[in-house]
Amino acid sequence: MPQLKFADFEFQALKQYLESGDGKILVLLEEGGERKSSSNINYFIEEYGTSVNNDKVIRTSFYKYYNPKEVLIQDGIINRSLINHASQTNLIQSQNNNNGGGGGLSYLYPFGATLNVAKPSLPVLSTGKTSFPPCRPTCSFYEHETNNDGGRMIIFGSGHGFIDKYINKEQNVNLFDLFLDYLQDKQFKPNMIDALNPEINDYHVVPDLELLCNDPMLYLEESEELPIDYSTLFSRKIKKISNLSLAHINQTFNELQIEKRTLQVIKPHFETPLPGLQPAVYMPVFRAHTKPELELFDLDNEFASVQSKLAKLANKCNNNDIDYFICESGLIVGLDMANLKEKNICKHILYMVASKIVSFKKINND
Repeated sequence: MPQLKFADFEFQALKQYLESGDGKILVLLEEGGERKSSSNINYFIEEYGTSVNNDKVIRTSFYKYYNPKEVLIQDGIINRSLINHASQTNLIQSQNNNNGGGGGLSYLYPFGATLNVAKPSLPVLSTGKTSFPPCRPTCSFYEHETNNDGGRMIIFGSGHGFIDKYINKEQNVNLFDLFLDYLQDKQFKPNMIDALNPEINDYHVVPDLELLCNDPMLYLEESEELPIDYSTLFSRKIKKISNLSLAHINQTFNELQIEKRTLQVIKPHFETPLPGLQPAVYMPVFRAHTKPELELFDLDNEFASVQSKLAKLANKCNNNDIDYFICESGLIVGLDMANLKEKNICKHILYMVASKIVSFKKINND
């Protein structure tokens, strides 16, 4: 993790080592980027398409590790070549290979920062969906092509993940072995399909303004009537400063032999019953669904009794609508008309109604 600024000749030596020969460079960074480390490492790695942001990665929910900066990433693989190579070298179990580019290798990302990755570098790891910022690159691979004899460089945003305290947690050891294999094995190449379409989000999220404009949220506000004479809105009795006693006060200083000094601000001390506020690490609670639009329903018809519905239907029909009246009446009283044939359906409905009436008049109605 660089802590001091590099000189120009040092950058030239690193560039010549990477591009001229079979150079291997592993750059480990930390939270805060250049602002915290006072380094100029971005000047070197930006030439190869990668830069570190002056931010930090936290986890949005507590899981296994109570420090929010100790981020457990379980869905951070965005290039399936890491999973394939780890399965071939028995670093992880082979059944995890079916997870594609999202899982199969969980690692601890403590006190790290996010990266900005562009060509010719390729992003291979991200913060995942449970971290903040979500789905941002945390590691990039670069290979300098010069007659098949170019160097390779890996830029990882959390150098603390490979110190003695964290390297044996989760699968950080396997991840470090993957980095060493990529630097040494020329056959280990990133998957170009995942490299062209990586699952990463933009650093600055812009809302859908067109959708928000079509759904404005209004509120009611009771306005006050303004007086005719607007000068009555100004009150000169609230605060008034007078210099009439200034000369007498200066004379009093001399009489009491007190040195005149400017007033100093006394910082107030407030006793608060609750502890200080801390930034929340939980997901925001979004607005619930809107209430049903009851004005679009005929509530009188929906909650009316069967007798009221039959009476309303009878008033609506005449002698020529006898078939329609019988069919609608059967639906209102709740008859099972699914198995009835369309031919002579009215007769079947009358038969079912008559059977119900006869069953009600029986003495022993079981």
